[in-house]
Amino acid sequence: MRMRRWPTWLLVGALVALGSVAIADALRGGGEKEVVSANPGPSPAPAVTTVPLEPPSPAMSGVLFYSDAEHRCRLEGVVMPSLEAARSPRLGSCRFSISGNGQAAFPGKASWSPHGGLYAREIDGMIEFGSPFSHQKLRFPGRAPAFKPGETFTYVRDNEVVEWTTRCPPGSRLFTITGDNAIVRCRRVLLSASELHQALPETLGALVVKDLAWLSNTRFVTVVGDASITGYRELVPVLEGVRLVGPTLSEFGEGLRLEASPRGSFFTAWYGDSLVTIRDRNGDLVTFPTIPRVRAVTWSPDERWTAAATAHSVFVFRTNTSEPSVRRLPIVAYDVAWR
Repeated sequence: MRMRRWPTWLLVGALVALGSVAIADALRGGGEKEVVSANPGPSPAPAVTTVPLEPPSPAMSGVLFYSDAEHRCRLEGVVMPSLEAARSPRLGSCRFSISGNGQAAFPGKASWSPHGGLYAREIDGMIEFGSPFSHQKLRFPGRAPAFKPGETFTYVRDNEVVEWTTRCPPGSRLFTITGDNAIVRCRRVLLSASELHQALPETLGALVVKDLAWLSNTRFVTVVGDASITGYRELVPVLEGVRLVGPTLSEFGEGLRLEASPRGSFFTAWYGDSLVTIRDRNGDLVTFPTIPRVRAVTWSPDERWTAAATAHSVFVFRTNTSEPSVRRLPIVAYDVAWR
């Protein structure tokens, strides 16, 4: 994999410039046939059917990174489909986030720009924004940091989804990034609190955007907390701009988190290590083999293959296919990421 490195002088200059704006804004053995029938339901159940194992496919590509549950969650990587060892960033964390180019990783959850040059993550109620290749970091109030496929950075500020953009309406507060040809940028609201209420008319209480993942440059999935007199619940709507797309998942409880596939065709929702649902970019349920106690899911870079980790194995199968064959890998992983 070829790594696109951002010039250090550009990154540092960008962080310094963005810092002034943020401050001003106050920012996981063997090869047994332990596979099952497909089940379109959202919650995987114990295996009940045995089907042929999916043979290694030359169509697979990329590196499957995983936290090795047998070795203190050390980050490892294997080339698909040969399973030859691949280089991986040095990290020991059961849950991890790795850049799109596989060159940098952090414990827990982080959002990465598509080429891996920038990251953003939440720490103690703040957003940390920076580059894995620079010691310079920017911290500012906000939550749910994310990057669009086109690399535009977004986050939630004052319960509005905003972006840093070059499309600035008159009267916007403008800034430039050093070494970026003096391109003018500003902060722009993508989804206001009132627009969120209009998109979700059945909600009764105060709405709070808790998490967000972009599926395209205009479509995203989000976790929305709804505190009403009937109790707190979290909703998972898919929005195209300010318009609701497809069905909305509603769960009573707190702490849902989202993960999206590389091209935004699918997403998962989780409560801790428990998989709640797998859906497509229209909010519809995705066909998924019945595998017991899935604790991590990832997709191949082209999204044709899915990998799911359990306490005993990693299973690989064709994405969203009825009655899929499943290949079982001799890997015990806590978390997985295919790059």
